[in-house]
Amino acid sequence: MGAVYRRKGSRYVWLKWFDALGHEQRRSSETENEAEARSILAEIERQEEEKAPRVALGALTVERWFDEVWLPLRQRTRPWQWKSDRAGMRTHFFPKFGGHALASLATDAGEVELLKWLEGLREHKSRRDGTPLASRTQRNVASVVRMFFADARQRKVIARNPTVDWARNLPTIEDKERGWRAQAGFTLEQVVTVTTDERVPEDRRVLYTLRFLGGLRPGEAANARWRELNRSKRPLWRLALESSFNSPTQREKSTKTGAELNIPVHPVLQGALERWEAQGWEVFMGRKPEPTDFIFPRGDGQQRRVSATYKQFKADLAMVGIPAQRQYESRSTFRNLALSAGANEFHLNLITHPKPKRASDHYTRLEMQWSGMCAAVLAIDPAAWPGSPAAVTQDEVTVGVTGQGTTNDKPPTTLTIVGGELEREKGFEGSTR
Repeated sequence: MGAVYRRKGSRYVWLKWFDALGHEQRRSSETENEAEARSILAEIERQEEEKAPRVALGALTVERWFDEVWLPLRQRTRPWQWKSDRAGMRTHFFPKFGGHALASLATDAGEVELLKWLEGLREHKSRRDGTPLASRTQRNVASVVRMFFADARQRKVIARNPTVDWARNLPTIEDKERGWRAQAGFTLEQVVTVTTDERVPEDRRVLYTLRFLGGLRPGEAANARWRELNRSKRPLWRLALESSFNSPTQREKSTKTGAELNIPVHPVLQGALERWEAQGWEVFMGRKPEPTDFIFPRGDGQQRRVSATYKQFKADLAMVGIPAQRQYESRSTFRNLALSAGANEFHLNLITHPKPKRASDHYTRLEMQWSGMCAAVLAIDPAAWPGSPAAVTQDEVTVGVTGQGTTNDKPPTTLTIVGGELEREKGFEGSTR
């Protein structure tokens, strides 16, 4: 949008506007009357908007810049994200604007057209079921478009970003099917069934045990290797993960938040892993496992794909008589089973959401909180599994958890030695100088 303004040293009112190519222009109105100057500016902008379609012929189009510059850029900087970005642009944005000159959308008229498109996005239909897009999908598509124009502006392809004021026009995030989250999740009895029923293949039973008792996302579980399992850690083994597997790009990447995950291995999970390593893995793969091998590989030794594990999960649930749910509910189930049994949420968050969010989070020390994290995992009663290994005794855990609540809601302050290891130091943090 143009503007009129007073310029030091000039008695005339000056004009500022963007031409048909999106470039900023300035000149004197040659009048001292501000109303006349605004009238002149309006006529200039009208003429520029009329010129935009003709100037755009043969010019750099949205789709051309996307294919030649922006998509290769995304492939380098967001290797696990670019495919979904491309799908959103091609499905929802290109049908309307793919052939437009990129510069023409950086004008007032272009900004208005883009805003109309954004408001109409809520009427776009999902390919999957033909229903209007969910609010999250609308926001995701809009986010890609905003990044597209922001990058074009940063690289001086256009003189302004026509999407900077979109925030207040975005829909509120809400579930497409309201109320489903309240009913989602698995009961402890269902978890025991899907992790023990012998009709489910052993490799998947152990995988489900890891995901239900460790809270891992599918890509994180698929990328877990034997070498990442610390068997000497006490009071529980530790599974430390720094990476995940992205199925669409078939590449390893960091975990979703970029943080290292440190998972206390529940006694039931430990027993399952020991049996799987001792015999099941070799039967599945035809050789003994090595430290660099994935704990739950495909038959070819590579990471399992999310789509395949979801199909298998649905089939296994149907086989044992459990209603189908998303495979991601294993993570929410882990949190809710632990919390409902009295786990300390502070320690549970260190397991599932360890990335610092507040300044105080940077003072958290993993080793000093480890026994409390183990207590959070042990809130899920090992005795619920038939023939389960004996639970770790409570005196090995600094922070106790019972069905009635935590025995100590504060971080531990006592010095504890477990299995010959100093779990944490008491007192002030030592100087690093």
